[in-house]
Amino acid sequence: MRPTRRVALLVALLDLPLVLAAFAAEGQFGTTWYRLIGTAYAVPHAYEFSRNFRLPWLDALPGLGREPADALWLMLPATEVAAGLAGFSPLSHGHASPVATDLVVHVVGDPDGRHFAFRHARQWGTFDARLAEGAPWRPDPYGGERLVYSEGVDHRRFYRLPSQQAARPADQTPHSCLASDTSDGREVSTCTYLVHRDGLTYDFSLRPENLDVADRVPAYVLARLAAWKR
Repeated sequence: MRPTRRVALLVALLDLPLVLAAFAAEGQFGTTWYRLIGTAYAVPHAYEFSRNFRLPWLDALPGLGREPADALWLMLPATEVAAGLAGFSPLSHGHASPVATDLVVHVVGDPDGRHFAFRHARQWGTFDARLAEGAPWRPDPYGGERLVYSEGVDHRRFYRLPSQQAARPADQTPHSCLASDTSDGREVSTCTYLVHRDGLTYDFSLRPENLDVADRVPAYVLARLAAWKR
């Protein structure tokens, strides 16, 4: 082997760990550019849901494998959310051991509200259909009332409202929840929210410990996005 080739090979071998480290750093510390209603955001990879949480069956769902235009999925660590959103609990205690309440939120640019309006009408229409079918109202242990429309041996699906007479907010769909029972009889649940604010539609879920902060989640997410604005 010629000396020059030996030197070149040695340099290549010495540089290989640096190249691998660079790729690893890019994966952890790089950014992806998104655009929401005309504003560009450089979102760190650490907060991108699709980079940090992967299940094979999720790949078939629209918007998860590859983001549609004017939309993004975020995964915000529970400890960070708790530090910036008063009243948010970083842990859920319904399980055998505490579970981190990381906030996963889908943000869609929706300046005229058209995307939200369709889902708002559809979901409230489904709510009315369940009500007409005779779904029972029950007290919710975390406050308000539940319209229970599906119930099994160890699970139930319901809508959660402040009361039966509560006005229907124009910027939110009915809060849809899924609850199940643990082996020792405790209930664990998650409620999903769809909210339209400031030209953006937010889709997120919360554990019971954080239901009271639901109305302030969009403003918190918007503030996080502002830090990544370019």
